[in-house]
Amino acid sequence: MRWLLPAVVLIATACTAPAPPSKPTAPPATRPPAVLTPTPDPGASALKIIPLSLEESQLPPPEPTPEGFASGRPAPTPAATPEAAWKYLTITFAIENSSDTARLVGIGGTDPSATNLAAAVLTARDGKRYKALRSNTSFGLRTATARSLTTYPVLLRLPAGFRAAAESSGTLSILTPARNVLTFKIPADLTDYGTLSIPPLTSLGPKTGDDDVTRRLRPLIGGFEPLDLGSVSAGVRQVAFPATAPPSDAQPAGRPVSVPGKVTLNLLGVDASDPADFVIRNRGWKEVSLGVQYRNEDAQQPRAFNVSAWLFGEDGVVYTGDAPTVGDFGRSLTPPDPAAILIWDGRSAGADRIAAGQSQEPRRLLFVVPRELRNGILVLAGDVEAMYTVAAIPVPPPTP
Repeated sequence: MRWLLPAVVLIATACTAPAPPSKPTAPPATRPPAVLTPTPDPGASALKIIPLSLEESQLPPPEPTPEGFASGRPAPTPAATPEAAWKYLTITFAIENSSDTARLVGIGGTDPSATNLAAAVLTARDGKRYKALRSNTSFGLRTATARSLTTYPVLLRLPAGFRAAAESSGTLSILTPARNVLTFKIPADLTDYGTLSIPPLTSLGPKTGDDDVTRRLRPLIGGFEPLDLGSVSAGVRQVAFPATAPPSDAQPAGRPVSVPGKVTLNLLGVDASDPADFVIRNRGWKEVSLGVQYRNEDAQQPRAFNVSAWLFGEDGVVYTGDAPTVGDFGRSLTPPDPAAILIWDGRSAGADRIAAGQSQEPRRLLFVVPRELRNGILVLAGDVEAMYTVAAIPVPPPTP
């Protein structure tokens, strides 16, 4: 027992002694959170706004009665009176594709005055935003309907480096198409107009989000780069069409363009005549006929070629005629390929089944254009890509 008490005291002392200091340990290394860099969309600002004229006025510009009506009064309504604190700025502009690939022009809607241009905004230097009072365009007014009865916009294909101010297609082919116009109501003392922004085309048909067609269509559409109007003064600007300079790959008539082992095409001639329709003739239009010949370079199998055509005039108008490549595709069980969507807007210019190693009789492409139009560029796209310079288009003698 005499050893039991000291042992208990020793154990209690050991239990209450402080623990030796622990060695410092480095905190665990932590990685900084990953920063997600958004992938730039090359098409978001592929299209440039090219101002053709800027006009100021005390009254809103008149809305002329469209051609075809018996009478019209192209003047402001009697209720329009000048306001000392306000003025109206009207911007007429063209579109230029500044990217290195063809893009669909991102303008579309059900009516010339009811497109996404109606949501354009003019942002002044003080941050104040002015919404468009009025808009007008001839782009993106045609549609195509699928089996689901969903209607999709048929948008203009604009080649890289090309410009366009209007499109003559469908029922507009005998009327002078309206150029892109925006009108803003701004303070009378505003001289620096700020920045013009056009919103992207968001509604492509379906009411419940994207579907198989719009998922193919959307990446092909070009968005608009905002235009700084600080250095642009009121007045008319001279702009060259359909491009700043003639495209280097535009061929003269008579020079063939080939895709080895597939097809060779050639523009054989250009002719012009008075239209048989006296209404079109009386409005000062002529009918231009372009002869395009195809040869099947496949020595083994017959082929057909899906090609669309556009005539880009020196007047800034794109002529596509009354026979677009696409119509309603209500019998199709599969969505169209992007390559087909990209040429929807052009007039049909392809060739039917051609025997192996054989040529087809020239196909006549008809375009209705103003009598005074003398020069342009024929653009062909689809199974074969080609451009031809159409120079000195004849002026037919007047019909007696």
